[in-house]
Formats: sequence, structure tokens, C-alpha cells
Amino acid sequence: MGQKSIKKIAAKDADQYMLRLPPGLRDRVARRAEDNGRSMNTEIVEAIEQHLARADRVTVLWQTFEKHQENIEAIPVILAAIQQIEGYLAESGEGVTPEVLRTWSIWKQHDAYIASLPLVTADQVQTIKALLKETSGNEETFAAALGAPRIEDIRGFERAMKLLGERMQNPNRRLTADQVQTIKALLKETSGGETFLAAMGASARSRLGFE
Repeated sequence: MGQKSIKKIAAKDADQYMLRLPPGLRDRVARRAEDNGRSMNTEIVEAIEQHLARADRVTVLWQTFEKHQENIEAIPVILAAIQQIEGYLAESGEGVTPEVLRTWSIWKQHDAYIASLPLVTADQVQTIKALLKETSGNEETFAAALGAPRIEDIRGFERAMKLLGERMQNPNRRLTADQVQTIKALLKETSGGETFLAAMGASARSRLGFE
């Protein structure tokens, strides 16, 4: 068996750690060390270094896959290879499998779902902008949270109203009586009013005067 040279460390410079081994493992390490003509300490240090090096390579590999996701998705043979690697890692017990394929699949399904939703109508745009104005919200930031460059490009009015309602849960949120009445009037005139109120939660509705 090939041997890898391990740099020897003087006892006074070495980090100390009490290692507990499960039954039988000490004997296995001792036999391997004897076969390689070195101490058990050296054998254990090399095993740890090799394990960490493999883990680092796998991490870099997954990071590369994620960085070049779109290009990799276009090459079926690479996707098959990734799936095979994930299966091997899951079976070998080398740690938690990153499951990039599953993650990509979820992202793509979510993107497809959002793309299938209708764009908000002109009236709905005005409702969203009016609610943002009454709650001191920023239009650009709100649109970006829904993956759109502008309010007019948001898909799915109900998801927009849900997010608007969730923003009201902030315990530091304060509204004047006039603002509450204006918001109530806006909600009464739109199909997303119930979604907004449900997303607020009972606590926020009570605190802000919606109940």
C-alpha cells in the first residue's frame, strides 16, 4: 500500500485531543498502522486529513454546479452524473448530500408556477400602490421581493396582497386612525382583502385596530 509522507510535529507544538474510539476500531487502526510501518497517531492524522480533503473537494464541486446551474441543466449527461454522485454520497455516509438536483427542481417548479400567474391589472396596481403609500412601503423594494422590477410586472395579485398583509405583523408598525380607515376602505373594494387580513394575523389586526 502506498504511503503518504506526514509532516512530524514536535510534541510541544501539537494540539492535544482525547479521542474515544468505538469498540474494535483501535485494533483496526493498529493493524493499518503496522502495515504502513508507522504510528497509530500518524495513521489517524492522515485519515482525518484525507477525509477533510475529500469533503472540501465535494463542497467546491457543489458550489461549481450551483454557480453554473443553467449551463449544467442543458447537458443531460452531466445532470445524470450529478444524480449518480448524490446517490453515492447518500449510500456511503460521507455526510449530508447537498441534493442540488432536488433544489433545482423545486426552484424550477416555483418559477414555472409564478410564470403561470396573471399579471396584476391596472386596478390592482393602484390598490397595491395605495396600500404601500398608507403603510410607508417602498414600491421598488416590494416589487423586488416578489421577483419583479416594477409593481406593474408582479404576477399573482393574491400573493402580493399576502405579502402586504405579512408586512403588517411587524410589532413596530403603527397606523393612525385615518390610515386604518383608508386601508379598510381599500380592502373592501378589492378581491384580495381577505387575503391581506388573514396574512396580518389576529394579533396584528387587534393591535392596529382592524378588529
